[in-house]
Amino acid sequence: MTDPLCSLIPLVGLAYQREQPLQVHEFDDMLERWTGTARIDADILAEDMSACGDTDQETLDATEDIAVGRMSRPRVCMFGPDNPLHAMDSTTGDVSRIGERVLDVARGEFDRDFEEALAYPVGDLLVMDRVILEPAWRGFGLGPVLAGAAVRRLSPGCTAVLCEPGSADGRSMTEERHREAAAKPARVWSTVGFEPFRNGVHFLDCRLQRPLGLLAERQQEFTALCRSWNAQHGPR
Repeated sequence: MTDPLCSLIPLVGLAYQREQPLQVHEFDDMLERWTGTARIDADILAEDMSACGDTDQETLDATEDIAVGRMSRPRVCMFGPDNPLHAMDSTTGDVSRIGERVLDVARGEFDRDFEEALAYPVGDLLVMDRVILEPAWRGFGLGPVLAGAAVRRLSPGCTAVLCEPGSADGRSMTEERHREAAAKPARVWSTVGFEPFRNGVHFLDCRLQRPLGLLAERQQEFTALCRSWNAQHGPR
C-alpha cells in the first residue's frame, strides 16, 4: 500500500438516506429506497490536516468533502398489501431480475428452493443493487468493508440480503463475458458471507452468525492495512 490515499482511509464515513416522497406513490408500503454515500467529511479532513501541521488556514477553509463511493439498497417488505415482486419491478431491471430468481411469481412469496436455503425464512429482503467506488479508491479492500457495514446497519428485520455480482461500467457484453466479469466480484462478496443461489444471484443469510464473523475479519484486515501504511509512511 504505497498510495497516499491510504492515509485518508481511516477518515472515510458512511451516510445513509431513505428517499420518501411526500405524495404517496404505488408500492410505498412495500419498498424502502435506501442509498448510502461513502465520503470523507470536509470538517474531519481539515481537522486531520491541521493536526499534521504545515497547512495554512486558507487551505483548511477551502477543504471540501471527498467522494469515495455510493450504493443503492432497496428494502422489500414481504408482508405488505401488494405482491413484493411487483414492487421490485417498479425499481430497476437488476432488482426485478433478482426478484424473479428468489420469489414465486404467481404467489408473491419465497420460491420453495430459496426458502429451503434460508435458516429462518421470515422477514424482509434487502437488495444490494449497486456498490460503486470512485476509481481512485479501488484496490484497497474498501468494497467489502463498506458493503458489510451497510448490511449490518440496514438489515435488522431482514431474512436475507441479495445481490447479482457483475460489471457496473455499463458496457454491453455477451453472456459469456458477463459471467467472466461477475466471477471476481462474486469472490469479493463471498468474503462477507454471500453464497450463490441461482442464475447469478447470491444471498447472505441474515440469521446466521457467519456473515458477522466474516465482516469482523474484513474490518480487522482493513485496520491492519491502514496501520501498516501509517507505520511505513507516517510522520517520522
